[in-house]
Amino acid sequence: MLHVDKVDSLLHYEYGNYHSYCIIQSDEFGNIDLRKSKPIRGTYDEIDEMGLFLSIQPSQEHRYGAYLRNHLANPFYYTLELISESEEVIDRINLIKRWCHPLVSQINIAEPEFHGTIFKPPGPGPFPCIIDVPGATGNLSNGHASVLSASGFLVYTFAYYDYKDLPKKLQDVDVEVFSKHIRFVQSLPYCSGKIGLYGASLGGTIACFLATKHPELSAVVSLNGPEAFYKDTGSMKENGKTMECETYNHKSTTLINGIVKQKDNFLELFNKLKPETSIKWDTISKNIPFRIVSAIDDWLLCGVTNGLNMRNHLQKTGHFVEMDFIFCGHMVFVPYYPFQAFAYNKYVRVSLGFGGDCTISSKTKETLWQRNIEFFKKYLGIPPNVPDYPRKSVIFVPDSAKSKM
Repeated sequence: MLHVDKVDSLLHYEYGNYHSYCIIQSDEFGNIDLRKSKPIRGTYDEIDEMGLFLSIQPSQEHRYGAYLRNHLANPFYYTLELISESEEVIDRINLIKRWCHPLVSQINIAEPEFHGTIFKPPGPGPFPCIIDVPGATGNLSNGHASVLSASGFLVYTFAYYDYKDLPKKLQDVDVEVFSKHIRFVQSLPYCSGKIGLYGASLGGTIACFLATKHPELSAVVSLNGPEAFYKDTGSMKENGKTMECETYNHKSTTLINGIVKQKDNFLELFNKLKPETSIKWDTISKNIPFRIVSAIDDWLLCGVTNGLNMRNHLQKTGHFVEMDFIFCGHMVFVPYYPFQAFAYNKYVRVSLGFGGDCTISSKTKETLWQRNIEFFKKYLGIPPNVPDYPRKSVIFVPDSAKSKM
């Protein structure tokens, strides 16, 4: 007998849960197979066994405009429920998604004005290394780094402002601090000497800038990184003096349902770039290959124009550059990290729009992540495989993961 049942997915989050669902028709034996069944309706609409995780979105209890934070790379806990047409819960199961492989060592670095985290795969090494360059928040966030390390790389990330004894504002940071972190990684006995930079958003701009200072780098990946720094919210100091930058004009801002779309602002900004306000692309070693990733539906940047500009700069100066345009918005996290269409930014005190479609962006991240890993393997060397680990058969959701709203 055919039934129409609902499958509910809940991501437990202490500041408001995330939710997805699908309505599925069972077969004549009452079985549901998400690998074969197309939802009648739900938060996704194609046959996809991972559709519930790709389409998960903030529930009504989640604070409007809030980020989902996972700075400590803690596990995510999910609850899946099978619900009958009469709203009876037929079955329930808890799942855990780890962000850090259990065999990867997490080494915290806490010294005066120097804070970071090393993710070291098992074994003595040496390992090819990726430095995850933080974006505009400047805080210590281990989410990207922990997932990168599961592919066998030695990964390092750090904070550079708004954290403990570090400067409180981005504008008070001197770019020399980034070189200190690179030199620290070079000193690690288990680093192979092959070091790549990975940066998203402003972190991508910083990664490109650092290539002008460090010819020994082996690869750079910039994901939705603006092609230059800008005043007043995207610039720092160099040699103790404020960087020479073009000034961001807020008058070109588009407001859509209270959400700020900045695409036109940055188009105007970067059309005014001069040699002294641009990254010195011609000073970058020709031995450093680049991978530039740009989102087509980016509400912050014009992804196509920004990406093409960066590619053209690098090609003109004789660099190898791999270009990838993706169907996403500005915020592109690791695979299966919940989609973020917009968020309130405490530094500029507005809700910034990022763009993108939930399910399309989430599916894109699956392939994008693999292409980034393949790029790093090609230019840093293939790291040893991290062994698999036994999974728990029964998962309990801890109280610390449950919503307190």
